[in-house]
Amino acid sequence: MKAPSFRLKIALLSAGISGMVLLAFGLAAWLLVSRQKLESLDTSIRSFGSSHPGWISNRRDFKRLDENLEFIVGEGFGNQVILQARDASDGSVLYTSPGWPGDLDANALDWQLETAPDAQPESSNGGGGFRGGRGWGGQGRGMGPGANQVAFTRIPEFQSLETRSGPWRIGLLGTADTLLAVGLNEAAARAELDHLRNAFLLALPAALFLVGLGGWLVAGRALRPMRMIATTAAQVTARGLDQRIPISHEDPEITRVIEVLNRMMDRLEASFHQATRFSADASHELKTPLAIMQGELENALHEARPGSVEQQTFNNLLEETQRLKTITRSLLMLARADAGQLVPALEPVDLTAILEDIADDTRVLGEEKRLRIDVSLAPGVTLRADPSLLHTALLNLFVNAVKYNEPDGVIRIRLTIQNGMAEMSIGNSGPGIPEADRERIFTRFHRVDAARQRRVDGIGLGLSLACEIVRAHGGELELAESRPGWTGFVLRMPLDHAASHR
Repeated sequence: MKAPSFRLKIALLSAGISGMVLLAFGLAAWLLVSRQKLESLDTSIRSFGSSHPGWISNRRDFKRLDENLEFIVGEGFGNQVILQARDASDGSVLYTSPGWPGDLDANALDWQLETAPDAQPESSNGGGGFRGGRGWGGQGRGMGPGANQVAFTRIPEFQSLETRSGPWRIGLLGTADTLLAVGLNEAAARAELDHLRNAFLLALPAALFLVGLGGWLVAGRALRPMRMIATTAAQVTARGLDQRIPISHEDPEITRVIEVLNRMMDRLEASFHQATRFSADASHELKTPLAIMQGELENALHEARPGSVEQQTFNNLLEETQRLKTITRSLLMLARADAGQLVPALEPVDLTAILEDIADDTRVLGEEKRLRIDVSLAPGVTLRADPSLLHTALLNLFVNAVKYNEPDGVIRIRLTIQNGMAEMSIGNSGPGIPEADRERIFTRFHRVDAARQRRVDGIGLGLSLACEIVRAHGGELELAESRPGWTGFVLRMPLDHAASHR
């Protein structure tokens, strides 16, 4: 499976980190708002408990308090506030509002409220109220001049309860004589919290999408110089070593990388040209002394006594000299290809005829191994090519098919026309190419084990030279298959359409 791009990783990472931050922020905000809502309900409960001071006087006017609460919350919403009063001494119920839920067990509430440590009694007009020094629950408004003001002398307790009629927030307030439970319906507060949570959860995907899109765009802008570097580097070939990456002064870090890469390519270009010149010059300079050596050895071989040791020695030296000449000629041609100077002299060439001639020569080369040559050629296939270079490339392929074949083996040659291209396939029986060598068979001087051990004669330049020649003609040469018992190559080159229409 293909790994995700760096740009996609940045976008996903941005969205992931932002998502975690937003979730943490949303959770903290939700908890804070929930706490504030509860504190607001608790404040309202204290305020409701202080709304009618008469309930702590001798009159204990709880019904009046209940009516006052209904008036405060509004007509039709009286069931949103409930209360129950009990005597602090014996816990007897003094009053229960009509709207008290039947499934809300008041006895389950903890009525044992602690007395405030700094509460001080204060009576006014015979009232039984206390004024709390710390002001638990706050003070209510007086009902007129000289009226008692409510001050809770017990530390209030608050808790949330669930009933079939809905959630309730219950506050327990009290004085020395009376305990009061005031409840507020939490449904509205929870609905607000649910609405806030749902709105956040709905907005979160959109926010993450925008963050991810922003990360994608920012990463794309940040990677723009890298794409430019990759594009330029892809153009750096043996024929395009002068390509350099344009300097961008937008980002100092990228500018530094570009400068380092450009200096590296300067060194590579200089080294490549130096190596190419050396290879070309050495190959060129070796041609003359090798030709002289070959001539001298041929004369000495001609003058040597037949069957003598000298004749055998001269014959071996002549073979090695010819081998050196082949290496020199191949190296010179490859050096020209590296320098971009391997320019074929194109002319109409009958590929079918060339293959027939080489196939005849191959039959002679394969006589020692008793090879069978199976040839099937489409007639009149014409290319625009350099006859000498094309013959060299094809001959190298045929010679390899003979060298790496087995006794009583077969060589199969096919020539067809496919999609406007001349397609020649050549295969031979034999051990096949080991998998470890398949990707390097077109590498210069690379030879498989049998060739390196000199069981098969060769210099490791035939396939690389054939590949360069085919490329110079706008074609391609590739290994089609290799398995125990068979190896096949395919060569494709463009047709000479003008010649084929004549």
